[in-house]
Amino acid sequence: AVVSTQSGHYGRATIAAINGPAIGAGFCISMFCDLRITADDAKLGANFVKVGISPGMGGSFTLPQKLNNQVCNDITLTGRTFSGKEAEKMGVVLKSVNSRSMVLEESLKLAQQIVISTSPNAMKETVKLLRAPYLAIMEAQLQQEAQAQSRCFASNDFKISLASVKNKTLPVFD
Repeated sequence: AVVSTQSGHYGRATIAAINGPAIGAGFCISMFCDLRITADDAKLGANFVKVGISPGMGGSFTLPQKLNNQVCNDITLTGRTFSGKEAEKMGVVLKSVNSRSMVLEESLKLAQQIVISTSPNAMKETVKLLRAPYLAIMEAQLQQEAQAQSRCFASNDFKISLASVKNKTLPVFD
């Protein structure tokens, strides 16, 4: 997957249907969507710090933009995973449904509601307006994110973190 600032210029609402794990890059990509629906038992999270790197795939940009500050900090600084049900309570997703098989159905219902009940032109312009404030600064943030990840990949902490994940132990940093 590629994170692109160009995708934000399209005047179409996007919905993420999350019926399984969305951890790390998958979670961050879902955060680019305008709306998110998940299964109660889906696992979500931005676990970057647990593997010794800073957030990637636009996570350092979308999470602070779309989430309450405390929720964003909790997710990114702890690297913990959480259920779809908890994601709904935290405001990470619009809705969580009890069955994975219902996620796509609920997402399509929402999409249909948007398409049927709204003017296509008004929808396009509204989506552009809602995205405009952050599109202007997103490219610079994505560059900073790439540079930060590069520094993390080159660090000894990264090697220690990967080894602890592989060995299922807590990392011990120098």
